Amino acid sequence: MILIFYAFSREVAALKLRLRNRTPLNLKGLSGFRIRTEHGEVAFVATGIGLTRSRAIARMALAALPEIDLVIGTGVAGALSGGLRPGDIVIADRALKARADSPHPEQVVTVDPAVVDFCREVIHRAGFDSSTGAILSSPRIIANAEEKRAAKQSSGAIVVDMESASIALEAAARGVPFAIVRTVIDSLEDEIFGAEIADEMGRVKPLAAAGYLARNPGAFLKIPWMIRNLALATRALADAIEALIKAELP
Repeated sequence: MILIFYAFSREVAALKLRLRNRTPLNLKGLSGFRIRTEHGEVAFVATGIGLTRSRAIARMALAALPEIDLVIGTGVAGALSGGLRPGDIVIADRALKARADSPHPEQVVTVDPAVVDFCREVIHRAGFDSSTGAILSSPRIIANAEEKRAAKQSSGAIVVDMESASIALEAAARGVPFAIVRTVIDSLEDEIFGAEIADEMGRVKPLAAAGYLARNPGAFLKIPWMIRNLALATRALADAIEALIKAELP
């Protein structure tokens, strides 16, 4: 079985449209779905946003599904490297857990090079390019270019998210092979705005959104940009994950 973690449902919306044989996950305390491919079962589990929540959900899922051949952490990520653009696929070779007060890593989990090579080769055979490097998991949003450059300098990571290191730590603790395959949602120079308007499952909170837009009317102009980037990232994620779940594991 392959176990795939994603933070919130919008990340896998494009992928779900391609998976016609979905069934409910039906595991107490966990949200997600299952499918069956010619190579076996694949379970998708939503972790929610953040290091603490994602680690708790990963621990619960790994305990509930003991016969896991591969864990994949997926979703969108922010660019820390100037060479990355929205929709680019990134395969992590290391997961770095940032400190609470700085982007400097306090824990590092290395992905098995054979697993990295497997992901890279499968995605390449499917006709898509990818980049490989470290992913930084931060307890907070790294919002602007100045903070992103500082995070890259401190960590050496090329992208940032808020969950991957927790998932990697839980998989590694159980000796389960794991991969991290994410897609880029913003460029280095882009500024993330309105992070406070979403809840831990990525759902927009209407009152918080109304208040934020009232305080920041210029944000209205950035909404089309956000929608476009999210569409690019989720389509690319669907391409990458669809290729991986159709491939035979080594």
